Amino acid sequence: MMLWLYGLILRLVTPAVFVWLWLRGRKDLRYRSHWAERLALDTVSSNLQGCAIIHSVSVGETLAAKRLIEQFVAQFPDEKVVITCMTPTARSLIQTHFGNQVTCRYWPLDTPGSAKRFVSKLRPKTVWIMETELWPQMLNSLAQASVPVCLLNARLSKRSAAGYRRFHRLLKSVWQQLSFVSVQNKETARRMHVLGVPKERLFVDGNLKYDIELSQTDKLKADSWKENSEGRLVWLGSSTHPGEHEQLLAAHKTILNEEPGACLIIAPRHPEQFEAVAKLVEESSLTLARRSQSETIPSDCDVFLADSMGEMMLWGQLAPVSFIGGSLIERGGHNPLEVIAAGSNVMSGKHVFNFPQVYGELAKASAVNWVESVDDIVKTINKLQQPAVMKQQHDAAKGVLKTHQGATQRVLARALEYTLTGSGMIKTEQSPRGLIRYDSDIIEAIEDKHFTAQYWQQQKAIAGNSTGRATVWFIQQGDLGLLLRHYYRGGLVGKINKDRFLREPAEKSRAIYEFDLLLKLREKGLPVPRPVAARMEKTGVFSYKADILVEVIPGAVDVFRLLREKQLSAELWQKLGAVIKELHDAGVYHSDLNCHNLMLDDHDKAWIVDFDKCDFREEGDWKEANIQRLLRSLRKEKEKNDTFYWKESRDWPELLTGYRR
Repeated sequence: MMLWLYGLILRLVTPAVFVWLWLRGRKDLRYRSHWAERLALDTVSSNLQGCAIIHSVSVGETLAAKRLIEQFVAQFPDEKVVITCMTPTARSLIQTHFGNQVTCRYWPLDTPGSAKRFVSKLRPKTVWIMETELWPQMLNSLAQASVPVCLLNARLSKRSAAGYRRFHRLLKSVWQQLSFVSVQNKETARRMHVLGVPKERLFVDGNLKYDIELSQTDKLKADSWKENSEGRLVWLGSSTHPGEHEQLLAAHKTILNEEPGACLIIAPRHPEQFEAVAKLVEESSLTLARRSQSETIPSDCDVFLADSMGEMMLWGQLAPVSFIGGSLIERGGHNPLEVIAAGSNVMSGKHVFNFPQVYGELAKASAVNWVESVDDIVKTINKLQQPAVMKQQHDAAKGVLKTHQGATQRVLARALEYTLTGSGMIKTEQSPRGLIRYDSDIIEAIEDKHFTAQYWQQQKAIAGNSTGRATVWFIQQGDLGLLLRHYYRGGLVGKINKDRFLREPAEKSRAIYEFDLLLKLREKGLPVPRPVAARMEKTGVFSYKADILVEVIPGAVDVFRLLREKQLSAELWQKLGAVIKELHDAGVYHSDLNCHNLMLDDHDKAWIVDFDKCDFREEGDWKEANIQRLLRSLRKEKEKNDTFYWKESRDWPELLTGYRR
């Protein structure tokens, strides 16, 4: 209900969003481009289907993810990579840096239709989201398509966590849908667990922003620029905002009185500020030069306007001192690590609540200079002209940087493990007749024939069958053991219409739903069979049929058959109780928990099978009802079978001991 209401609100505000984009376009025309992408109404090449999507949101997240994306592309050169963002500035940065290595597009608005179209057109194999950019409709659509989604480099402040808690009913399922979450620090991990992310899917891997260093290309690019600025006092205003531009220019005018050859490189945070800053420079009677018009810093310019994107590492190499913007005003500051890696010392205002950990570490190491006024800026620049002071501070800053490096390798390895193996191998084939989901790591290419016993009989791969409401076929092909099951209806309806189900969305159909559920259970490490393939086949106008293939658990025998042959030990009953508790602790409701669906393998490991019509549930009385259902099935088999080695007074307390331990 909450998701439906949220979707309705998003639909209603969509026209206002496009009005806002048009108005923003008065300052930056790029906001008026690619509108079809904002609603996923554009034409998408079929070559992009099966891509890996990395959502980098805006400039800050893109810069943080840059090395991770570089390593991913280098490691998997044949992988189709789509990087999505929300702003034209980030889009320009992505296109400039990665070129044809990736495809760049906008992440659509979070309306139900946009989300479904986006997922349907791209059919991604995985989605990696940077930091905390979560959109409920999109995550719901990705979950329905069984696309593994992870949150990388996540950070969550106390204030943001409080905001998420206000929308707990809407976002509760969102946290559950994430395959895993890699966070920057323990505080974020604690807050996300409180919001609903399971502990087993939370990992503290550090901050990607620390993993930044000068490349050989960066150094070579800076060499030619350094020749023209050598011997001059050069300082940088990085990612500056209105309210700061004026103070930096005032400080520079004072510096020019003492150092006539000094140059301020000013790099506004947003491109729409370029013209406004140029006008401020001219009104200040300072000589202006612009990056867009020059390949070097002219010797006669007082202020060099860096009206470009993605070149902060260049400016940091030219300027021994950098002011980091967004900090003299209550914007929250910006990342100082890029200019530190480039070799520059940092000064900042005290409004740095967006980066408390980074600035806290720098302050502790005496590697940041706090400024609150024009006079403070001038004094700091003069102080840092002393070589010994400059070297001491920069060594301290580089020490902070090196201490926290290594997150990129950790995060990338975990993302690959959780999303590009196992569930990451899951493919979807759609046709006019229905939908097939399969694990391409087991079956390279799937066809309808794989869901028929006749095909496997022709392959001489049928190893046996089991009859009940329906026949279950056991298939052995080489080392691969499979179980093929066709879904039949039970109860009174089944006597009239045995194997037809009322048409519903493919993702919610019996086989596809069970297949996707098994994937999620295995991601949680639960002892359930590995799903191999599932099919929903349309029949008639309003109905469908369903089939599923799962991997046979080697050496596993169900408890019913075991009890027909022998008595189980107290230890084995406790193992069975423990595995049911494991399932319940994960919030998994089993609709038909009985002695046929509990298994023990030849290593005495307990397993649970047959997850048709099962689901995740909140805390409630269903757990006790599940246990009682199992007890009834044991009593029933005891009454029906002359040989059944189960004694309630002896064996049932042992199972409960394992369950309650």
